[in-house]
Amino acid sequence: MAALTRWLDERIDLRALRAQLLDRKVPGGLSVWHTLGSATLAVFTVQVATGVILAMYYAPSPDHAYDSIRFLEHDVMSGALLRGMHHWGASAMVLLVLAHMIRVFSMGAYKYPREINWLLGVLLLFIVLGFSFTGYLLPWDQKAYWATQVGTNIAGTTPLIGGVLVRLLRGGSQLGAETLTRFYSLHVLLFPLLLGGIVLLHLSLVIRQGIAPRPRALEEDAPPRTSDAAYPAYYEHRYARAKAADVRFWPDIVAKDIAVATVVILIIFLLARFAGAGLDAPADPSDASYIPRPEWYFLPFFQLLKLVPGSMESAVAVGVPGAIVLVLLLLPFFDRRSKRSLFHRPVAGVLLGATLVGSSLLLGAALRGDRDAAKLPLGQPLSATERAGRALFKAQNCNACHALAGEHPDSSEDTPNAPDLTDVGFRHSSGWMHSFIEDPARFHADTKMPAFGLPKLTHMEIEELARYLATLRGTHPLSEPPQLVDTFPEPIKKAESP
Repeated sequence: MAALTRWLDERIDLRALRAQLLDRKVPGGLSVWHTLGSATLAVFTVQVATGVILAMYYAPSPDHAYDSIRFLEHDVMSGALLRGMHHWGASAMVLLVLAHMIRVFSMGAYKYPREINWLLGVLLLFIVLGFSFTGYLLPWDQKAYWATQVGTNIAGTTPLIGGVLVRLLRGGSQLGAETLTRFYSLHVLLFPLLLGGIVLLHLSLVIRQGIAPRPRALEEDAPPRTSDAAYPAYYEHRYARAKAADVRFWPDIVAKDIAVATVVILIIFLLARFAGAGLDAPADPSDASYIPRPEWYFLPFFQLLKLVPGSMESAVAVGVPGAIVLVLLLLPFFDRRSKRSLFHRPVAGVLLGATLVGSSLLLGAALRGDRDAAKLPLGQPLSATERAGRALFKAQNCNACHALAGEHPDSSEDTPNAPDLTDVGFRHSSGWMHSFIEDPARFHADTKMPAFGLPKLTHMEIEELARYLATLRGTHPLSEPPQLVDTFPEPIKKAESP
């Protein structure tokens, strides 16, 4: 081993590399917030590892994409866990990148000499969002299809180039095979190359410039502006003093980075294990009634679009993201004051606080709106289609297996795992239930429920049954008060003649 190390050291200078990467001194007093960058890198590594395995089983075509995901979930060992980790890792990437940028902004670490590194961080943020947007379509289920439809429609509102953007994203005028292939290529080829290259450049600059110290280390007796001729010499002197503490990257900082990254990956694992990634019904372009719901990090923007008048929607859809990009890119060039602490930058503090509070309120309103949309008005009568579905429910003897409103199945011993349908309308959409009733084995390979597709029931009959089941929301907490709407009313008995 010693001989191998000596041989490598003679050719690639291992000792100098170790000294530059691990033995370098860093400023003292660094907190756990300084580990967000390394935690993001750790999650990116998880995304690459799980993504490579998922790509081995994925078929990027509308005819096979959904079934390949189902095969991965049900037939590949630990496939559901891997997909869940990839799913939750995407959310973790977005959250960590945002938190990292907030930390950099609040500490003024985008100022001299780290302007270029800030720009690279902004690019990383939008590439991560691009990863999320392109990966969203790949399962080719209802949620993926219609959320992508809405997202590309928003891109189409861009003045002058909107039509070109839509065709560029979709590969044509409509979502289809070209769109799926294009998004898959972006997700597994272009974005990983871009992200990997920018991350390497970002890390090389961090090593070259050092970790940003606490703001107070660079504020005492500082020139008024970072553009002043005396500021570079002042910065070098103060940064050297900040590194005087006996703190080294290895093991002091690395140990903290590893601990935080381990906790983050463990949380992703637990979410994947117990919450999974979820899978809606297969994409149905004809089901215009489906209401798409994007991931949580896009919800504030979608909620904002709901609040503006229709005449202003296109301006807001393009103007808000454009303004955010412009502000982030120009920030280190128009804010050249030497003050770095957020307490000494009241305008920056107010803007950051307003952004966080506003985004939180929009996110809360979006989540609350989803919950309110799930409620049914008390006493709403069933439509003709739903009443027909109710009759089919009885005619097909569905209550022989499924409990409903406290009424237990007539033969539950034969099918002990048949779910209670009292509030199934809160758990699944009518589109999902339609697909499930047609062929349950497509969703759960070990199901005991038979398929009710042709020749048992026609497409219209299954739709009637699914629409009726979607109204069953009887004992769910969102029902106020608990209720069943027009479900199995007792027949009115005619008075007998004397």
